[in-house]
Amino acid sequence: MQKYESTVNGCVLFTRSASLDAYLQPPHSALVESYPIFGASSNDLQTRFPEWVFERIREPNEKFANDFSNGVYTQDRRFVRHVSSLLSDPKSSPFVLLDEQRRAFDLIMYELEERFSGASRPERLVIVVEGPPGSGKSVLAAQLWARLASHPEVDGNVVLCTTSGSQRSNWESIFSNVAQNAAGAGLVVPANAFNPGLTPQWVKSTRLLGHEMPVSGWKDNLEVFKKSGKQWRSPDLHFAATIVDEAHALIDPTAPNAEGTPPSGWSVHAGPQAWHIIRSSRVSMFLMDSEQSYRDNETTTPSSIEQFANDLGDTQVVKLSLAGAQFRCGGSKEYTDWIEGVLSADGPTMDSRTWRRSSQNLEGKFEFELVSTPRKLEAALRSRFEQGASVRLIASYAREWVTKKEPSPHGLPGDRKDFHFEPPQQDDGDPWSKIWNYAPEQDYTYFVQGRPGTPIGNDPLCEVGCPYVVRGFDFDFVGLLWLPDLVWRTDHWEVQLEHVFETAWPRTKAAVKRDMEDSQAIANLMLRVRRGYRILMTRAIKGVYVWCEDPETRDHLSSLIR
Repeated sequence: MQKYESTVNGCVLFTRSASLDAYLQPPHSALVESYPIFGASSNDLQTRFPEWVFERIREPNEKFANDFSNGVYTQDRRFVRHVSSLLSDPKSSPFVLLDEQRRAFDLIMYELEERFSGASRPERLVIVVEGPPGSGKSVLAAQLWARLASHPEVDGNVVLCTTSGSQRSNWESIFSNVAQNAAGAGLVVPANAFNPGLTPQWVKSTRLLGHEMPVSGWKDNLEVFKKSGKQWRSPDLHFAATIVDEAHALIDPTAPNAEGTPPSGWSVHAGPQAWHIIRSSRVSMFLMDSEQSYRDNETTTPSSIEQFANDLGDTQVVKLSLAGAQFRCGGSKEYTDWIEGVLSADGPTMDSRTWRRSSQNLEGKFEFELVSTPRKLEAALRSRFEQGASVRLIASYAREWVTKKEPSPHGLPGDRKDFHFEPPQQDDGDPWSKIWNYAPEQDYTYFVQGRPGTPIGNDPLCEVGCPYVVRGFDFDFVGLLWLPDLVWRTDHWEVQLEHVFETAWPRTKAAVKRDMEDSQAIANLMLRVRRGYRILMTRAIKGVYVWCEDPETRDHLSSLIR
């Protein structure tokens, strides 16, 4: 409500819950301090809530109420420029451009300056930046946001768009910390926010009126929605610039074989997320790596983005590549190429001695070690942590998340945790037990950032992170639990379906279960599992330690690094 220069106060009224004790405890307590909560008790409804409202309303204003209800999101330019200056300053910014990142940044800014200075400019500009893991896409996204947010030719909202719960909570935390203000989180927008307003309830009621509303007819669905008189939540060209990090995770329900995949909060009847992002933005940038499309519903590709841009008309498309850049994994492209080979059917084409640091090769760029037990895996990482390094345990989704709904999973007995391994017979030690990444309210900053006061903030090795949570983030050293979902058998890789617990692959797993001889279905499952391990094995900056549960797989990996 910037044009009114009004003060907006927030609160929450629970109309069905009288007891609010659970919401007054961490991690909610900090939020409640800023936005008070009221329940359905007689004291709240008759006294506390009315008094809170009356203290803040000076006089009735129907026009203001309607404008507030129908208004659209607009950024405070002074606040945005303040955050931009902090992100741009190397002394305060967690994001500093290097080498190929700088080159890509300059190329993108050249295209933007051409657009700003051109006498006749297209209505929309779409930029697609492809790059492998560790090529610096997130750093580039942050610095592009900072430059555009303070650019004199940019008039309107500049947002960083996220495509997962882990990515969103961590980006919001980063922006809030840089701004030293909780409002910084408002500069981050989830991809689901680009839905013009279609909801399951609206789809259901519209079908009762005689409209079929098929996903394949999503454009007709949008016309029906427009004619219903409802205001679009994300109007055309509302955003000056939208920068999408991890754009390979965008949902396109119209992609081949995408029918029936879980929408993760997106209305599939509205069509592709990328199409709506382009529609709503004068400039949209997509930073992506198609080989990190991990879940069944992550179906957006560079070619489909170009197709959506052309479909909207009067749109310029620019493509850039960060291929060859590597700022993770010790800066070793040789290691990432080796990993690609390890996970392929043919095996690596290069000797690990070209990149692997060891007692025989002190000049190697990156560490890669196999260990014999989970306890030794943890011990190796703990030694690095004591030297000041950031460390995490990670694994593919080859263990069921049995502690997901437990309020205090760390306090459970070892045999009730997600990971529980008995020691080898020759070892008299205790069992080794861990839980999956604890994320109350889907706040993945707990695991990724190790927030102070949390269990993992006190001990970075008390939990295990999955590909979904760590994708897009990195640590100095990681310890990988290579579990029996992906195993080596004689001369090839196999997926053991009974050890695959990834809940975001319902379509892929169902196809294999229907026909265990379906080679295409098995190949699709293998692709997903390999991508998960590719994500996990490219999270480290300095080194990876690996424990293999399956002996034959362990022997195979050992043979590749001898």
